[in-house]
Amino acid sequence: MAGRSWGFALSLTVCLPLYGNPGRELEGAVRPRDLRELGERLLERLRGAAELLEALQADGWSAQVGEFDVMLTRPGVSTREEAERLLRRAAVDPEQVLIFEEVEDE
Repeated sequence: MAGRSWGFALSLTVCLPLYGNPGRELEGAVRPRDLRELGERLLERLRGAAELLEALQADGWSAQVGEFDVMLTRPGVSTREEAERLLRRAAVDPEQVLIFEEVEDE
């Protein structure tokens, strides 16, 4: 039915995880070796995230920093299906990001 408002809207959030808090990245007692290994893993992870972000920005996505991630948006993208289609078009596997689709009351 054209023009009818159902009283709700979809909200889409696409997140590119960068790193977790230290309690999630490390466990128990910490040694210098643990920090060095974490640093190497983070370097590799952030380089991959930068390449992914470069591909997405070239395809029209915008990025804002979150607490432990990058929040991605693209004009006109409001559903998981649209986001996944456009991610694939940009040669990005949707499994590399987190997609949250929420129903909000208007």
